[in-house]
Amino acid sequence: MAFVEDLDAFFQEADFAVGAIYTPTAGGPRTVVGIFDGEYHEVLDMEGSAPAFTCKASDVPSVAHGDAIVVNGDSYKIVNVRPDGTGVVTLRLQLQ
Repeated sequence: MAFVEDLDAFFQEADFAVGAIYTPTAGGPRTVVGIFDGEYHEVLDMEGSAPAFTCKASDVPSVAHGDAIVVNGDSYKIVNVRPDGTGVVTLRLQLQ
């Protein structure tokens, strides 16, 4: 029998998670909950941001490059999809 983790405990808005509006290219918008990382980075005299949104893969089952997501009032395009094999996916974002 496979081990199944209840991921809801990791994505609570009362803790670190935020609500976002995810809109797939072919479909209507829906609310998803995840952890947003929009921090500014500086490494070896190079600087910039690499915003990411981490959520349950089941909340965005057909996620694809070019889909849209609004987090904290900012609109982003999904430019990279990184599932981790545990039911969690990290979406790399580009500010629109």
